[in-house]
Amino acid sequence: MDAPAWYRLDNVGKFYAAQAGGGTQTVFRIAATMADEVDAHALQQALDAAVALFPGFNVCLRNGLFWHYLVPAPAPPRVEPETLPVCFSLHTGPASVLFRVTYHRRRINVEVSHIISDGRGTLEFVRVLLAAYVEARYNVAVDRAPYAGTEAAKTEDSFSAHYDRAAAGADAQPQVFRLTGWKTDVDPTYLELHYPADAVHAAAKACGATVTSYLVAAVVCALRREMHGAERQRAIHMDVPVDLRALFGSTTLRNFFGLAYVTYVPGDADEPLAEVAARVQEQLAAGTRPASLKRRMMRMVKLEKNPLVRAVPLIVKDAALDFAAWRAAREVTCTVSSLGRVQLDDAVTPYVEGISALTSPAGLNFILCTCGNDLCIGVSSRFVSLRATRHLVDVLAAEGLHGQANLNKSGEQVDAALRESALEERLAAIGAAWQEHKAAAPARDQGRLGERAKGDRP
Repeated sequence: MDAPAWYRLDNVGKFYAAQAGGGTQTVFRIAATMADEVDAHALQQALDAAVALFPGFNVCLRNGLFWHYLVPAPAPPRVEPETLPVCFSLHTGPASVLFRVTYHRRRINVEVSHIISDGRGTLEFVRVLLAAYVEARYNVAVDRAPYAGTEAAKTEDSFSAHYDRAAAGADAQPQVFRLTGWKTDVDPTYLELHYPADAVHAAAKACGATVTSYLVAAVVCALRREMHGAERQRAIHMDVPVDLRALFGSTTLRNFFGLAYVTYVPGDADEPLAEVAARVQEQLAAGTRPASLKRRMMRMVKLEKNPLVRAVPLIVKDAALDFAAWRAAREVTCTVSSLGRVQLDDAVTPYVEGISALTSPAGLNFILCTCGNDLCIGVSSRFVSLRATRHLVDVLAAEGLHGQANLNKSGEQVDAALRESALEERLAAIGAAWQEHKAAAPARDQGRLGERAKGDRP
């Protein structure tokens, strides 16, 4: 069947398309660590097979008068050795393809623009790619079950397909704690923390929590260490993306997720991790109920459906959506996503040692995924200082959980970042001391006036 001449963007894709001309594009990376060095020829064969099944990935972004749209790329995609930074921008012009497949030693990397898919949709593509690769590389018969959806379902805008205006609603926003510090737009830090999945599962079970709730709670406890004084009365407010496909019976590979929220105010005392995990679990259970997810999802789509908004030229829409994205980012402390357990075909599993996921960050992001007995926490940060990540490692170590780390920077780059971070901390300490000095000035002046008044008495 011939590919469509063009594709509509889904609701979330329109938000990310508004960023396409800037340097803060959101890109997902899902990487598979293989048992052997990657064979480029076999990987190209696998990519050809995956794109034949999912042509909606091999697309370019175009600008219309009122909306962006997608068109098929003019040529088949090619695998390349990895030479670009992690999650490097994909859209640089009308000929830019919105995904790439690269390899380095034993790693296969799939990077996809959030314009065309989310983590779950990208994972479906990766599963097909790995199955085809193992088949071509090792001449192993893989039971590649046919994709459940129709051709139209693969690229369906499920937000619009399941829109119900009456279900739209908003949530109250707390006074949010926001991480501060020096940021870098050109050299973000990408870090993978690998832990034994069985050990993490046992620790979560001991707390009576799911693995996701347990690790979200660990992030809360890590961020809590960054809060001082009055900041501890503010809320650590996280958004946790939730796949909506099962809820609505959708098989789209486009973006289709809702948001659950976790809100935690530390107060003056530090609760144990187990108690924080119980609170997180309760909030996630409430936030992932169908009614809650539908209310937030319909709110996102409601604006797009407004006839006045639809008639506004694209350049104005992009500016408004960019501002809305900036506002939304300020309403959360960080994002924690979970891809859950990655299920591969039994014939593929012996050739894959682990799966990791990362995304280009606006501030600080975490992505959780498990493959076999490897649980990976992907950390993406624009902050120069990695204190929050160090705190997370310390929190887990205190629970008896120890793992390994992979970093996208050389030893020299790490040393430079540590020096810069140390300078930032020293300047912050000087600034805090100066603020304390100024705050105490009225009391000192009052004391001097009192002494002077005593001296003036007869």
